[in-house]
Amino acid sequence: MARRKQTDAGERQTVSLSFWITPSEKAELEERAAAGGVRLSDFARAALLGYRLNVKNPVTERAISELWAIGNNLNQLARRANTTEEIDPQELQNALRLWREFVERLHE
Repeated sequence: MARRKQTDAGERQTVSLSFWITPSEKAELEERAAAGGVRLSDFARAALLGYRLNVKNPVTERAISELWAIGNNLNQLARRANTTEEIDPQELQNALRLWREFVERLHE
């Protein structure tokens, strides 16, 4: 959603604005809004008024999710090592392999 100016904090969106654009312009606006993971109305409002958008990047979100999963696996292995002092070498190799593959994909 678009960030509002401090003075607009208490206002509600109760007024509609419409104007004419070409079908290709509309398609481009819809594509840009979708790429940013925001609604077309939020994208247009931000473009017209100069607001900053909180854009969602699906690649970044997927990367963060992958890092959480890998970190969780490594944490489980570390916890097991601290309690039983035994780690399955294959599990550790798999976790490290996943981490390496992920890092390599980030560099592509």
